[in-house]
Amino acid sequence: MMRKKSLGQCFLEDKNILRLEAKLLNPEHKTVLEIGSGDGRLTEEILALKPKRLIAVEKDPRFASLLRERFIDRKEAEIIEADFLEAELPRFDLVIGNIPYYISSDIIFRLAPMRFERAIIMVQKEFAKKMVAKPGNGNYGRLSVTSQIAFEIKFERIVLRHLFRPVPKVDSAIISLKPTGIILTQFQENVIRALFSHKNKTIRKALLDSKMFGKTELETLDPGLQKRRVITLTKEECLGIARLLKNV
Repeated sequence: MMRKKSLGQCFLEDKNILRLEAKLLNPEHKTVLEIGSGDGRLTEEILALKPKRLIAVEKDPRFASLLRERFIDRKEAEIIEADFLEAELPRFDLVIGNIPYYISSDIIFRLAPMRFERAIIMVQKEFAKKMVAKPGNGNYGRLSVTSQIAFEIKFERIVLRHLFRPVPKVDSAIISLKPTGIILTQFQENVIRALFSHKNKTIRKALLDSKMFGKTELETLDPGLQKRRVITLTKEECLGIARLLKNV
């Protein structure tokens, strides 16, 4: 079946990596949500480890039909033909998916407020490096802060590009996510976005340039803090800045 470039379809060929993902998930007796099941190659490995239930979400109607045929005898497998970013989903314990690069941020941000035990996700390697980056690192930015507030993140391993078909231009990485239970408010998200839209500027300059705050409002922040570069802020300091500005 031809892949649709518009959906970022690029499938992992290496069975050992597929089995590793399923093993990292440890789905036995759990309800699993799989994002973008494609032709079911990862779905099969998950089912082999005896989940209580597997909810496979697939946007492409061609692959959704294929999945229904392939797993027609597996009563624990439920196929939902829908866009994960828009679908109403039943409750689940675990999440897994080799997700399209072009909507990785959207998927991570949708997962952030959801309640589940852990997720095993395959993303572009550079995207994974941004998620786990520390303050002061060139990869550190809004994605790093928001992801690390929402999740405990572990970089599991790199997956080389030649293991996919068609072969992408970049390598991938497997990450594990464990929700912290912290859900950002819209105001907190807006402050973090304002700061990291100018991450190499001082905190004062970044917030003024964002047009969200004026000089009077910034007086609530310590003068020494205002002079620091945004890229040096820890996630706790970002939340602290948001707290102070909200009280202005």
